[in-house]
Amino acid sequence: MANFLANLFSAGASNLVEAVGDALDKNFTSDEERKSIELELRKASMQYELEIASLSLNEKKAYLADTSSAREHQSRVQESEHASWLAKNVHPLLAVSIIGLTFLMYFWIIQGGAARLEAEGMKDIIIYILGALTTVSTQVAAYFFGSSQGSKDKQKSLDNIAAGSARKP
Repeated sequence: MANFLANLFSAGASNLVEAVGDALDKNFTSDEERKSIELELRKASMQYELEIASLSLNEKKAYLADTSSAREHQSRVQESEHASWLAKNVHPLLAVSIIGLTFLMYFWIIQGGAARLEAEGMKDIIIYILGALTTVSTQVAAYFFGSSQGSKDKQKSLDNIAAGSARKP
C-alpha cells in the first residue's frame, strides 16, 4: 500500500504532468498556440495567488475586527453609568488574580515547595499548572499593556497591503 501511495504522489504526479503536456502538444501543434496556453496558465496561476492573498487579508481583517469589537464592548461597559461595580471590575480583578497566583506559585516553588512536590509525586501536575498560568499571565499583560499598539500596526500594514493589491489589475 505504501508503494502505491508513493508512486501515486511522486512518480504518478510527474507522469500525469507529462501526459497532460503530451496531450497539449498533440492538440495544439503550433508554437503560438502553445505559448498562448502557457500564458493563460500563468494568468490563471497569478489570479489564484491573488485570490488566496485576498482571502488571507479578509481573514486577518475579520480577526482584527473581532478583537476590536471585544475592546469596544469592554470600553462601553467601563463608561456605562448603569453597569455594576462587578461588571466594571471583573476583567481587572481576574487579571490581578491570575498574575498574583502565578507569582505566588513561583515564590512557593523557590521557597522549597518543589522538594515537597517531588516527594508527593505531584511535581508534573504543578509544573503543568504553572506553565498554563504563565501563558495566561502573558496574555493578560499583552491585553492590558501591549496589544493595542500591535493591533494598530497590523491594521496599518493590512491597509497598505489592501491598497497595493487593489491597484494591481
